[in-house]
Order: sequence, then C-alpha cells, then structure tokens
Amino acid sequence: MGVWLLGGDDAILLAMAQGHDMTVKSIITNVFCVVILAPVLAALIAWAAWAMASFESPPDTSPPAAANTTSSVIRPAPHTPVSGRTVYMANCARCHGVDGDGQGTEQLDRPARSFLAGGFSFGNTKQAIRRVVQHGIAGTPMPGYVGILDARQVNAVVDYVQRLAPEDTLGPSPAATYQVQDRPIILRGTLPPRGVWDQEAPRGLLVGGIDGLTLAYDGDHVQLRSVRQGDFARRTDWQDRGGTALEPLGRIIHYPGAMPPFHRSGETVHAALQGTMIDGDTATIRYALPGMRIQETAATATFGGIPGYRRWLTVEGAAEDLSMTVPLALPARWLGSADSYDWWIGGDDIVGIRGGVAEDISVRLPQAGTVEILVLPAVDHQAARQAGVPLEQPAT
Repeated sequence: MGVWLLGGDDAILLAMAQGHDMTVKSIITNVFCVVILAPVLAALIAWAAWAMASFESPPDTSPPAAANTTSSVIRPAPHTPVSGRTVYMANCARCHGVDGDGQGTEQLDRPARSFLAGGFSFGNTKQAIRRVVQHGIAGTPMPGYVGILDARQVNAVVDYVQRLAPEDTLGPSPAATYQVQDRPIILRGTLPPRGVWDQEAPRGLLVGGIDGLTLAYDGDHVQLRSVRQGDFARRTDWQDRGGTALEPLGRIIHYPGAMPPFHRSGETVHAALQGTMIDGDTATIRYALPGMRIQETAATATFGGIPGYRRWLTVEGAAEDLSMTVPLALPARWLGSADSYDWWIGGDDIVGIRGGVAEDISVRLPQAGTVEILVLPAVDHQAARQAGVPLEQPAT
C-alpha cells in the first residue's frame, strides 16, 4: 500500500472535508430526534400517565360547592310557577308555625296568628291579606314584605294562607277595627247618617291622625261632616274591593253644620276632590274650586288651656269673591276680633279664623295664602273669656 504525504494546503482541505461530513450527519440525526422520535416518546409517556391515573385515583363524586347567595335576593324566573308553601316556609313559618297554627320557633311578645283558626287581623279577603303581607301591622311584630317579595310571591303566599283557614270562616269577616299608630290613616267608603235628619254619604272619606283626631268628609263635594276624637274606625263589610262600609269610632266633638262650605255671592260652589296624601305624620286632602286649589290638614290644638282642633287651608289660584261658611252647626254670631282671629259662636262652640276677611257668617278666601280655622267645642264661656275670646260679660 502506498502512503500519500500531503503538504500544508492539502492537509487543510482534507480536514475541512472531514468536518463537513460530520456536520451533515449531526444535522440529520438532530432532525430525526426532534421531528419523529420526540413526539412519539411524548405520546407514549402521556398515555402511560393517563393509564396509571385511571387505576390509582377514583372519580370525584363530591357535590359542587354551594353558590354564595348572601349578596343577592333569589327570585324565580319570570315564567316559573311560584309555590305559596315555599314562600310561606321561607318567610312566615318561623312565627306562624310550619302548619299555620301560630306555634312557630320565633320568640314573640304575643302569640302569632293561627291561620288554622281562621284568624286574620283586618279581614279574610285576598285584598285584606295582601295588604297585611305587603305593609305589615303597625305596633305588632308583623313586618311588611314590600321590596322583599315580588308580586307573584305575594299572591302565591296570600292564596296559600287563605286556604289554611276553615271554609266556614271565609265568608265576610267580623268587623275589623283600625287603630292609628305612628302614621295617619285615610279610608274611603260609605259613611253612615249623622242622625235621623241626615243621609249616608256613599263616597265618604275618613282621615285619622296620630293625635286621635278623625275628620269625616263627604267626598262628593269635600264637605266636612263631623270631627271625632279617640278610636279611629271599623269596617263591617269586606266584600267587593276589600271593604266599603265604614263605622267611625271615637267621641264626636264637633258638627260643622249642614250648610255648603263654599259659595260666591250667595250661590253654592262645589269643590272637587283631587286626591289625598300622607307625608310623615301629616295627612292632606287636596281639592279644587273654580280657579282655586286647596290643600287641607288638621290637628288637635289648645288655645289658652282650652282643648280643640285646627284646620289649615293652603290656598292657591286667581279666583275672586270665593267665601267659606263658618263651620258651626247652630246659627253663627260674630263676636269680634282678638288675638289676630275673627271669632264666632254657635251654641257652646266657638270658632276663630284668621287669614281671610270676615263677612257676617262667612270668610272671604284669599287668592293665595293660608287660612287657619280654630275650633273650641263646647267651651266654658268664662274659660273662653280668660283665654282672650271677646265674649261679652253675662248680664247681672
């Protein structure tokens, strides 16, 4: 065998050729490992791990974590039927008992109502029960659920509670007495005659204040019929729209007379009721006369130690020559002016009015402003004189 001896440049070329050959082999090997071998090995490893896990770990059968519902009210979907019993159990059973027998778990200062005995505070009609569910009963542990239950939930629980009562109690309920607590009450319905000489008022209006004063109006012409003090009212008929017949309670302290309250040049002017409003501890009735609007409020009052009541008529408009009859049952006699009031007397009742212009037995109303009517019923004349009422001294 012959031996080739290479010089400097030839040796360098041979080394480069050998290095090139090694580089190509390395590239081919790397490509094979990355593109073909590595994915195959990864798939085999993954399959082996899955197979081992399926034999070593049993499936998770625990229930999902409960949803946090403390920050929102859960309401049924719009078309989902509402269960009255479900609403009852969630909101009523803790006081009235699971079966409605009044034996709940809540500790109360008085026994809860038993629906099984047919016990309903303000009547057994759906309207009456719905009113209690929505607004509660003042002065008792019964809360209102306005803003807590929606209309469908209220209707469902009303139906459920009504079905708990015995069938023989679902006729007209006994008379239900309303007690004014910390908010006035305004009721509409038929008012009974004031005596054998009077007729009933089919569209009557009762306004009960937190001070125990009750004013009864004929709603047709907004005419004051009577003023009472004491208990408020009782309903005796729970049919139709939840009750129509009203029985005013309390002691009558003043009859304002049967004459129409408003007139112009001797001709009667009828008022038209516009509405009523309760704001805090004040009840207001609103009515209109031709060219004039009036808002009326009332409250008990004391004048010089004499108990009575006041009415305030806030007048707005541009009407002229409208007058108001002095509210006295017996013929009124003008006494004079004193202490910024004009004074009249009729029998033993004394009336003082300011804010208008005295006209014999009437007062001309202002176009704007407030007319105050102070009534001192059945007042002792000597006490009235001492209080500043301009009563003449009795003849000696």
